[in-house]
Amino acid sequence: MGVNYQIEIRDIEPIRVAFMRYKGIVTEANKVFPNVFKSIGGKANGAPFFNYYAIDPKTKIGELELCVPTAEIPTASGVEVKEFPRIKVVCATHIGSYETMHNAYVEIDKYAEEHNLTLQPPFREVFIKGPGMFLKGNPNKYITEILFPIKEGE
Repeated sequence: MGVNYQIEIRDIEPIRVAFMRYKGIVTEANKVFPNVFKSIGGKANGAPFFNYYAIDPKTKIGELELCVPTAEIPTASGVEVKEFPRIKVVCATHIGSYETMHNAYVEIDKYAEEHNLTLQPPFREVFIKGPGMFLKGNPNKYITEILFPIKEGE
């Protein structure tokens, strides 16, 4: 394959989100994600993201938060608000289908190793350009940023 990832270290500003906790098969999370958008009347003010605490590579079962940056107060039960603090991350931009996204994680690990960085969850998958709510769009054009926090003091 040999996809070249642009890997960089970035400071991510604090961000306020509406979110919903999710535990289950990660690929099914997209079915409930629209509820977060509905609860804030679609008024997002940034790219939505999944915030992963854990994921089992074999079963694809994860514990995560489905997050939408917003200034709104969510109206639905099960949708809460939180402020994420500023973090320093290793960032990889993945262009294309979600099927091949694991390659980006391999590159992030490699980068961390080469630069003696310790990565620590939770990590984020930010959907800069994704399937959208209505049209599936072209998976080859999807853009996802993977943000993996670096242990402070490194």
